[in-house]
Amino acid sequence: MRIFKRVPSTVFVAAIGALSMALVVGTLNAFGDGHGRHDEQLIKESLAPSLPGDPAFHGVDPGGAPWVLTDGRVRLKSDGELDLRVRGLVIPIAPFNGTPGPVTTINASLYCGADSEKAAVATTEQVPISSSGNARIDDSLTVPSTCLSPVILVHPNGIATLYIALDGWRM
Repeated sequence: MRIFKRVPSTVFVAAIGALSMALVVGTLNAFGDGHGRHDEQLIKESLAPSLPGDPAFHGVDPGGAPWVLTDGRVRLKSDGELDLRVRGLVIPIAPFNGTPGPVTTINASLYCGADSEKAAVATTEQVPISSSGNARIDDSLTVPSTCLSPVILVHPNGIATLYIALDGWRM
């Protein structure tokens, strides 16, 4: 049987092509292509505390006290899984002196679209906040297929017309 010189090089090129395609498919499966994946991160942000002079967002006003926050983070996945954590979300001035004051629970709402859109697309259940300002919201939201300019607002005591923290940062 006679083997032509071009056959080994053709087989080699074909093998390299097949290996390359396998690597591309494996990479897309490992990292997701953005379609149909249930673990895609939609929001992964820090949280910022509200101050009385902050603007209203979607018709929701900032809390009436200067809040501080040691650490805050929010993550929302495409399957609706929301994980929000605050540590040290307190009012630093008297009479509350480093406590959440009258706030005993928090919850969070997701807003989408222009600021003129006043309705939240989803809101979590309330969770307790400790006297040192620590809380965690682990909830599932119904996430719309399109959400332009998403904003997460953290509400005190389930009062949807006020926010005491939101996604963003404050230096």
